[in-house]
Amino acid sequence: MVAILGAFAVLAGVVGIGRGVPSVRAQAMPEPLVTAKAAELLDGYSGRVLYAKNADKELPMASVTKLMTLYLAVQAINRKEIALNELVPVSEEAYRVNGSQIWLEPGERLTVDQLLKGIAIGSANDAAYALGEYIAGSNEAFVEEMNRTAKALGMTHTHFVNPHGLYAPDHYTTAHDLGLLALKAVRQPLLLHYTAMWEDRSIRNGKGGHLWLINHNRLLRQYPGMDGLKTGYTSQAGFCMVATAKRGATRMIAVVLGAPSSKARFEDASTLLTWGFQHFETQVLAHRGETAGVVAVKRGSRRTVRAVFPADAYVTRARTDQAALERQLLLPKVISAPVRQGQVLGHVIVRAGGQEIARLPVVSAASVSRVNWFQRAWRAVWRIAG
Repeated sequence: MVAILGAFAVLAGVVGIGRGVPSVRAQAMPEPLVTAKAAELLDGYSGRVLYAKNADKELPMASVTKLMTLYLAVQAINRKEIALNELVPVSEEAYRVNGSQIWLEPGERLTVDQLLKGIAIGSANDAAYALGEYIAGSNEAFVEEMNRTAKALGMTHTHFVNPHGLYAPDHYTTAHDLGLLALKAVRQPLLLHYTAMWEDRSIRNGKGGHLWLINHNRLLRQYPGMDGLKTGYTSQAGFCMVATAKRGATRMIAVVLGAPSSKARFEDASTLLTWGFQHFETQVLAHRGETAGVVAVKRGSRRTVRAVFPADAYVTRARTDQAALERQLLLPKVISAPVRQGQVLGHVIVRAGGQEIARLPVVSAASVSRVNWFQRAWRAVWRIAG
């Protein structure tokens, strides 16, 4: 049986979740002018792609690689596998990494917090190597984890060879794949805490003083709402960037690969973000744990179970679109036990102007075990007695 939720009058979303849902753009909306080889603009909450240029072209990514390193480090902290105040030993291999660095010495120890600052602010290759080595046990194991995570996130055109981004022929990604990673990264407050830092002076310089790290992302001081994520440059990759900014309830993510200059990189990112904020906004459709409906459970330890949204759900809308949103709940009337918590029970379809713009899963709020014959008989007796 299909239940129908009534239409709710709000300004309509024009874009759904993911690339597969067609978008309806405002009439005569000009596209942004981007000079980079590849670029993509996404709504940071709904994940909707709003603009793309060669977004599936495989390209080197330089130090934007460190966004994955930061993401895996924060995930390890969230799982309590490492702590910010833990001391990380520096290996000979980390010491020998070239390029941008904080001049680590073999055998010295820095905290996880200091290494995260070195990576996020100073784009230090030696810090990225040392932290990855510490988290996974070896550099090779950490790179394997980077590639496993990329695959799990749907980054089908990405391959990592190292945790820092120094050029290697088999080290590449796409603008779209980096957008997928950024969507996960912006949901990590601790990661944004580090990428939003403009400067730091907490790391020693070996001469009785401290290093003065200045973030390579100059938009942190120039672009309103900017709080990340990562820049990069090598001669092979050109100038790259994954940038994000939040204004009100809307967050935008811009990916730029292969810009011809540092200035062009920042101009491309600013242009994309501004274009996104000017023409689109994000609307919350549902909050995590919100009840969409109730399903009867046959032969279960409880008679019903709630169907809830497993995560906050969003839709992107054009600021000029006036169509009202409609939600349709597709949910069975009865299901048979056992039921697992988190089991998908149905979907909510969201439409604007008759066009489907999102299909959201709803899941079981609790587990329901199957009752045995004695319990069923006892219930029957009580029903008769009642």
